[in-house]
Amino acid sequence: MTATPVLVPLPIVAPDARPRVTLTVWLADLTYTQQAISAETMPQAVAGIATYAATRVALDHPVRIFKYPEVLAAALEQDGPPDVIGFSHYIWNSQLSLAFADLIKERFPRTTVVFGGPHYPLRLPEQTVFWRERLAGRVDFYVDGEGEAAFADLLIALSRTSRDDVRGSLPGVHHLDSDGTLYAPPPRPRIHDLSDVPSPYTLGLMDEFFDGKLVPTVQTNRGCPFKCTFCQEGTAYFQKVAKKNTEHIRSELHYIGRRMKPLVEAGTARNELLITDSNFGMYPEDHETCRVIAECQQLYGWPRVVNVTTGKNQRDRVLSAVAQVPGAISLSGAVQSLDPGVLRDIARTNIDAAKLMEIALAAADAGTGTYSEVILALPGDSKARHLGTLRQLVDAGFNRLNMFQLTLLPGSEMCTDAYRREHGLVTKWRVMPRCYGSYTVLGEELRAAEVDEVCVTVPDMAYEDYRECRVMNLLLASLYNDGLFAVLLAVQRSSQISPMTWLERARTMAHGPALAAVLKEFSAETDEQLWEERADLLSYATGNIDQYIEGHLGNNLLYTYRTRILSEALDDTADLAARACLAVLREAGVGVGGGSLIEALVREAAEYHRLTLADVFRTEPPEVLRQPARFDLDALLAAGRHRDGIRDPRHFRLTEGKVREFVLTAEQRRTLSTYMGQFGTTPWGVGRLLTKVRLADIVRHVRMTPGPGTAPAPAGTEAPST
Repeated sequence: MTATPVLVPLPIVAPDARPRVTLTVWLADLTYTQQAISAETMPQAVAGIATYAATRVALDHPVRIFKYPEVLAAALEQDGPPDVIGFSHYIWNSQLSLAFADLIKERFPRTTVVFGGPHYPLRLPEQTVFWRERLAGRVDFYVDGEGEAAFADLLIALSRTSRDDVRGSLPGVHHLDSDGTLYAPPPRPRIHDLSDVPSPYTLGLMDEFFDGKLVPTVQTNRGCPFKCTFCQEGTAYFQKVAKKNTEHIRSELHYIGRRMKPLVEAGTARNELLITDSNFGMYPEDHETCRVIAECQQLYGWPRVVNVTTGKNQRDRVLSAVAQVPGAISLSGAVQSLDPGVLRDIARTNIDAAKLMEIALAAADAGTGTYSEVILALPGDSKARHLGTLRQLVDAGFNRLNMFQLTLLPGSEMCTDAYRREHGLVTKWRVMPRCYGSYTVLGEELRAAEVDEVCVTVPDMAYEDYRECRVMNLLLASLYNDGLFAVLLAVQRSSQISPMTWLERARTMAHGPALAAVLKEFSAETDEQLWEERADLLSYATGNIDQYIEGHLGNNLLYTYRTRILSEALDDTADLAARACLAVLREAGVGVGGGSLIEALVREAAEYHRLTLADVFRTEPPEVLRQPARFDLDALLAAGRHRDGIRDPRHFRLTEGKVREFVLTAEQRRTLSTYMGQFGTTPWGVGRLLTKVRLADIVRHVRMTPGPGTAPAPAGTEAPST
């Protein structure tokens, strides 16, 4: 097992003491670009490797940073090869980086190719297989663990001696010898103070990436105190948390804000910030970071949305930090599962699940959005346990659940051979959405596609159960998430009916033809995307790249089919939502038949929600839609939020006839135009849009106007029986 170093300070070398390095150095954090930009983050991490190297060595040539494959291809053609090229190695760009590395080693064997990143096994036997099957002949060195210090060590060594003499001599720098021996010394000690890595933003290395396509990305702390076995940061190496100082963060965020301001004002960039911390808000320093973000919002109108994973413990501290930027950060309760046996198997027992659940109620009271994350087919999982977790989360009041398949990451404990055997994990391979492309490099066509390994069966969850859970995940995303049918949820909750009871009823009821067709295709494509053998899938994917780029293959099914449900089958979906709501009310003893007032309320509410969603994914939707109004649905929702009694619908009857008008504001149109310009109007493009934009920000606004007289009363105006 690889030794685990402790965090120690790494002194910055005085400028006059730095060794001189004459090598030309390029660093690439590649992303696919042809269907859409798959990893739209600015290459802040590899740029930080460059800025740190400059504190340790005197570089004769500035390090060049690359994000787009087309730009790297042009540089290889026009400027010739560098002496050293480093590639980030993640699950979303592994094959793309390897394709470039393979061609570079073939054409320019003297160029040293270095890889680094979390897409690398933990144990020596698995590392050896990984080298022999994937890296051999393409990669000279792999940096295991943090990259900044180890890469600087490697540059110094390469400037003094040959590649052959470097092998095995540097901590964390791995190499496979020609005889098949893997030299794998333990990682370099971790950086103690992240402020030792000069900001690539304030030094100007990131200026070219403010192009309106990429999202500014920062890291304020690195490491995670938790031990989740499915996560690369769950290993002992990352247990201690290293932080940046406040002034470093402040200068970085203000620099980004000044660069983003004109782009946001022109509507040519998404108004976002990504913070890559694992537990944001859990530390006292995060409160100050949020205060700086609030300053940037005031000065630059950026960022409107901050994408970050909030802390898993320290609830009050997290809430206090997020309150500094109201509405910008959604609070996460990433439970993954709430079953005690599953949590034990994945080493999450040091996370207080009850506190995570409390976040939902506290955030709802503060008007802050909340989401939770759930992973399907974890060790120890079953259909009943998975659905039970979903039930607890919707009952707690999380307004969005992000549901994932279990992906085995090479750098995680779960991916080791021993763990797989112990927990009976059965896996298949699939192509990762948007991670495929074809590029012309040095006169050759490079085709690449990324595949990931997903768990589809564990001892207590057969494959058929897995498929049924996937259908439920889709219905929950389409009917529950983001309050798509919030009035119906409020009505059910007033009768102590769980939203999961409604969703399970909706799954088993007859579906309209459009919805039935979409659900059938979803189930079929779920099966078709999964392959037994990695090599077979890679061969098929690279042979059919055009089909993937055109969107016929390889889409994120939950996002794509959610979009299809809300566009192609919206009428059927609203009808199903109403019928299922009436059915569970009836089963709970609420009188809903014979044209009762409660039935009228449910039908009107379903139509109300249908109209808020109608045509919002069209580039030129109708300007105004209308609906006669009998009930004050806004008052009903407000009563539900404050947990007031709403069981008697007579309290929400309008005494005068009104008409609702459903409109898209100019700001919504700008938001839709910006995102659809980047992602396109296809179902898979809109599905991706919905991962970046909160649906509440783009659904139609509702305004009330006078109607043609008093609203007609439906038959049966008595209070509902219970």
